[in-house]
Amino acid sequence: MLKRMLASGLFAGLIVGLLAAGLQQAFLIPLISQAELYEAGTLVHFDQAASHSHSEAGSHDHDHGGGVASGHGASRTLLHVLTTLLTNFGFGLLLVAGFALAERFELTRIDPRTGVIFGLAGFAATQLMPAMGLAPELPGAAAGQLDYRQLWWLFTCVATLGGIALLAWGNIAARIAAAVLIAVPHLVDAPQPDGFAGVVPPELSALFAARVLAVGAIVWVALGALAGYFWAREAATP
Repeated sequence: MLKRMLASGLFAGLIVGLLAAGLQQAFLIPLISQAELYEAGTLVHFDQAASHSHSEAGSHDHDHGGGVASGHGASRTLLHVLTTLLTNFGFGLLLVAGFALAERFELTRIDPRTGVIFGLAGFAATQLMPAMGLAPELPGAAAGQLDYRQLWWLFTCVATLGGIALLAWGNIAARIAAAVLIAVPHLVDAPQPDGFAGVVPPELSALFAARVLAVGAIVWVALGALAGYFWAREAATP
């Protein structure tokens, strides 16, 4: 069982980690690089010279987002890829642990289709529901205290996963409890900044948040499908 879990989680995590790194480099890193220019004061929101500065810094922004122009660009890109691979490997292991529990208690049969459902549950728990209280943030955005935000995110993940499990496999009473459990973190509310004084344009922040959720959904669906495929293949191997 352990070998099966490691193989399924590792293969799925590595493949999807590369997919996630590519999507992030294409759609998220350029926005982060642009936000860093606002954070550093190279670009100024609502400043009359902002459009002129933006045009002058355009090539710098493009190169910085590509991770090759700045002195630490290549190492930064490599670190990002490695971190993304490790993160998706960890998420893959969590998924296959869920597979093992589901099969252990004979709740469902694991295949790519059910893997996608598990992946969507992972996306809801780690990104979609937490985003209702803590939107994905760019550098320079105002934010609440970090340790409290991390605790709230973890609490939301656990509550959402528990609620989804109860909704899927519980009786009527359990499903009512599931709805309450999923709602509790949002009744408590996430830690918010004392004021909204970020230097990044709100349009850029909104685009970043939308792209983070879109990329996250793609990655989690792919991770669930591949993990389910490898899990079923390992089970069929004598």
